[in-house]
Parts: sequence; C-alpha cells; structure tokens
Amino acid sequence: MERRPLAAAVHSIPNADPDAVRQFVTQDRMVPAVGNTQTQSIVRHTTSTALSPVGLIPVTVRLRPALAGALKRASLERQLAGEEVFTQQELVEQALEPWLRSLGYLN
Repeated sequence: MERRPLAAAVHSIPNADPDAVRQFVTQDRMVPAVGNTQTQSIVRHTTSTALSPVGLIPVTVRLRPALAGALKRASLERQLAGEEVFTQQELVEQALEPWLRSLGYLN
C-alpha cells in the first residue's frame, strides 16, 4: 500500500472543488470575505474558540499503584453495592470537578 500525504488528496478527486476538498481534509473553517455576500469567495481561514467538543475526550494519566488500586477497588465495591456513580471515569470526574472549579479552571 502506497502512503501519500493528505495534501495529495486535494488534487486526486475528479470534478471536485480543490478548496472544498482542502477544507474537508484539513478541517479548516472558512469564512467569506468581509463585505462580500457571495459564498463562492472565500478569503481566510479561522478557527473558533467557541466550539466545544461533543462526547468524551480520552485522557491518559499514570497513577501510583496504590492510588490506581484504590480507585479500582472503590469502583468495583460501588458497583457491587448498586451505587449510581461507580465507574472509574465517573469517580475521577467527581473528584476533579470541584477541585478545578475551586481554582478557577472550570466555570
């Protein structure tokens, strides 16, 4: 299988608008020129900081064995006890959220 850069895809789709393909491949948001109402004239790329991801973002951390074991044990015991919050993810979120909020990192 031949490896090609993503940029090569821009020119390899027949009868396709190269700008639209480039926008799709690079996931750039494009905006029309200021004062120009035609959607065909695209001048600059922008990225919006107002976008928020949908779903969950994978985050990897390393924990000391004792802490990882305690988290796993808490998760399993809470699951066996029928607690509503029992997954390791939920337990970590529940512990981190108030701490991050108290320090002003989370609104």
